[in-house]
Amino acid sequence: MKTGRRARTHAPQQRPRLGAVKGFTDYRMAKRALVREVSRGVVPLEHVCDAHPELLRAARNVGVIAKRDCPICQLADDRADVPPDETDTLRLVTYVFGADLKRKSGHVVWTRAELDGLAAQHRSFTAYVVECCLVCGWNHLVESYLLGRGYAG
Repeated sequence: MKTGRRARTHAPQQRPRLGAVKGFTDYRMAKRALVREVSRGVVPLEHVCDAHPELLRAARNVGVIAKRDCPICQLADDRADVPPDETDTLRLVTYVFGADLKRKSGHVVWTRAELDGLAAQHRSFTAYVVECCLVCGWNHLVESYLLGRGYAG
């Protein structure tokens, strides 16, 4: 590993207290496997760097800066033997889905307070945290968890 690269920490955008989370799923193992397949050339870049324009817009405008680098940009930097960019291009975006949310289902959640408010008002929904690179278009599901009054306490 090159010197000067930022430390990799897993600090998703708006993770609730883990003691209060039901149905928590972490997708890091799937992400590692996919990045390994890209590195080997089994999966082409256009299959993983295909972020939808709306996801890119949300990541740019309301996404939270991830405390890690884009794995695809990192692969490119390592292969080219160039120092990594110091810009924070990997962003985390949280979406919420659930029948109980009605018209709010599928919306982006901007803040932790907004997520807490939805959990207090609605019986059940799922929050999905997606990481998205503003440079290459990499996007991958980071984690998901169940929230709402039905899962409180």
